[in-house]
Amino acid sequence: MKHNYIKIQDFLNDDSFVKWIVFSENQKEWQQFLLENPDKKSIVKEAQKLILEINSIENSKGIELNRKLVFEKIIKGINEEKYPEKPTIKFWKTIMVKYVASFVLMLGLVYFFYENQSKGKVTYKALVASMEDENTLIERVNNSKSSIKIKLEDSSIITLEKGSKLSYPSHFAINKRVVVLSGEAFFDIAKNPNKPFYVYANEVVTKVLGTSFRIKANEQDKKVIVKVSTGKVSVYNQREINLNDPETNALILLPNQQAIYNRPTEGLSKHLVEIPMLLTEKIDKNVTTQFDEVSVNQIFEVIEKRYGIKLIFNEELLSNCIITTKLRDESLYDQLDLICSIIGGTYKEVDAQIIIESKGCK
Repeated sequence: MKHNYIKIQDFLNDDSFVKWIVFSENQKEWQQFLLENPDKKSIVKEAQKLILEINSIENSKGIELNRKLVFEKIIKGINEEKYPEKPTIKFWKTIMVKYVASFVLMLGLVYFFYENQSKGKVTYKALVASMEDENTLIERVNNSKSSIKIKLEDSSIITLEKGSKLSYPSHFAINKRVVVLSGEAFFDIAKNPNKPFYVYANEVVTKVLGTSFRIKANEQDKKVIVKVSTGKVSVYNQREINLNDPETNALILLPNQQAIYNRPTEGLSKHLVEIPMLLTEKIDKNVTTQFDEVSVNQIFEVIEKRYGIKLIFNEELLSNCIITTKLRDESLYDQLDLICSIIGGTYKEVDAQIIIESKGCK
């Protein structure tokens, strides 16, 4: 940290200082600075006051710069100066320079606030406004104490949780179906390969052809979560509003998988859901779940089909692991715990897959 701060502008021009005042970042550095420079406390206080005033202007009028309010704030500050009884031309030149410099400074700081507050954020309100340019939207807000079901014109059913909002057109476009969500909802989407279904939930976009999944996208939360129950979806994030299918570097999700978007880091990652469920449509009634003295490889193959989760293991190494067990409709992880305890192995999740490690059986 540099220590050659002489004027208020020196502090205001330092992004680290502004972040400390507005976002409480760099606490230790600036507290140490004040300890080492007690003579700077008064000027730091003045700089802090100005930054907080500008920030209040920003928050009171939204992200748009309100020039009138900014000018009023500058004029007020100038009028509060103690002018001499007979101001000279030189004095008034100084005032005008201060006026212009202050306005330029405020423009810079407002831009700073805009960059830091809006980065990585796409709001429900902004998405709805973008869609309304081409469509008349219906908005449903669930103010009740329980979930409500919404049936769309294509027969898709959306279960909207309490405190959540959904906006959708009365008639979908010819080539796509688009809705906007704020909050949490479960989607059971009618299949239509020629007309993909898009859910815009803040920074995260989910694209499907026909499936069921849950989205949790509360604007105050640090994470947006998409969990797939059946079918397949692609999930991607957007930093700017784009309703023209900006599907690049998307994550493909299968049943029992979820995508988590981390707002602070702007990272999108794929994981297994907390409690993987049996996929009833994948269960073959002709395949036994009672195993008597069989290779563990055969049991792992059945588990893969029952949960739709890829198990990665060394088939050759584990081919000699012969066990007796029965698969029940219990937790996947309970079953893996039992099997791994028998073969002396462990397991871990990597990229929504389970890797099983074992030295084999003699």
